[in-house]
Amino acid sequence: MSAKVLSADPVIRRRDVIGSEITKIITHPATVIMLAITLVVNLFLAVIDASGLIFYTGAGPARLSSFGMVMLAPLYAFLVIPVWAAATEHHGGQLRMSLTATPRRGTFAPAKLTATTTVCLAAAVIAIVPARLVIGIASGLDPAELAQNCVQWVAVYVLMSLIAFGLAGVLRNTIAPLAIMIALPVVVATGILQWPDGIRFLPDQASLSLVGTPGYDVTELPPVIAAGVLVGWAVLSVVAYTIALLRRDA
Repeated sequence: MSAKVLSADPVIRRRDVIGSEITKIITHPATVIMLAITLVVNLFLAVIDASGLIFYTGAGPARLSSFGMVMLAPLYAFLVIPVWAAATEHHGGQLRMSLTATPRRGTFAPAKLTATTTVCLAAAVIAIVPARLVIGIASGLDPAELAQNCVQWVAVYVLMSLIAFGLAGVLRNTIAPLAIMIALPVVVATGILQWPDGIRFLPDQASLSLVGTPGYDVTELPPVIAAGVLVGWAVLSVVAYTIALLRRDA
């Protein structure tokens, strides 16, 4: 009668870890609430723009969609999703439980990043595409232009989410990263920082340039460059978080 030898280190499939992390994110109340808020506010702004309401500024009459900072404002509610995905690991011993289930951090870190990216991509499509379709159709955009506009907005949501995700993981906090992300455009709007060549490379300004509504003429970047800047910030944030997870949180 042969005895079966049980492995002390069972093989943990990456797809199972990714599935577990996705479940953890989408079942968190903050994910559902913030996604609903972002969707509703985006649709509200889109309806106002589609109604043809004109706003008069020093530069002349303009529709609401011309005010990039206003149209991008719902994004900062959306960022709660990736921030909670990263920072809540450090609340109430959740990280210890996650690492008990997946002791190999080299598996856990990329799985968590993949899960967060997947959830944020799907959530971004839900949160922003319906509003962009309303605005695009009302503005008479052709299908190609409409598709490009939707892709640009989704890209901003996903890349800004990755920046917030990495920042939250490094700081191990849910409030500080959101405060930093919100404070950046506020500080720029006050005019305290008189350095347009540097300000244009901040994430919020690059986001505005990518969607075609730069905050200021002097901070405008070509869309391709703006996309590259956001990718750079996202990579930097994610790498910093991964290093912290592998080294500092060991």
